[in-house]
Amino acid sequence: MAHVDLEWDPFRSGDPGPLIDVVVMNSQGVIEAGRAVGLEYPAPLKMKALLDSGASVTVISKRFAEYCRLFQTNEGSEISAIGAIHHCGEHAGSVSFPGTNLRSFDPIRIVSAVFAKERHYAILIGRDILRNWKITFDGRDRRIMIDD
Repeated sequence: MAHVDLEWDPFRSGDPGPLIDVVVMNSQGVIEAGRAVGLEYPAPLKMKALLDSGASVTVISKRFAEYCRLFQTNEGSEISAIGAIHHCGEHAGSVSFPGTNLRSFDPIRIVSAVFAKERHYAILIGRDILRNWKITFDGRDRRIMIDD
């Protein structure tokens, strides 16, 4: 069983929320099929992700989805966030958590959207992944514990 402790300071005004390192890339099946026909893919890039219990699905910044060359399966998806409808791309991808023993998700549906701000994170980890973990938010001790 994997266990991860993350620092988080809900008392600091500029704190974006609980962040975790992730690597998002195409699913292994997409990479294998693409390489078989001569396609190349960028090296994995570690990014910051926000644990977002309000998001039903995992969402990546459209800019990072393009950088990662995520295989797009649909461009007509919509999600509702902050009282507005956002038009999204839909991708078949893989999400892993470097430096931890948390299991990877491959394949997993990832949607891409334009992020208003990308300073602190490039991905929102939604309930599609969070529901697989036991998560303890300890505001007083300023930490988050994840058990896989």
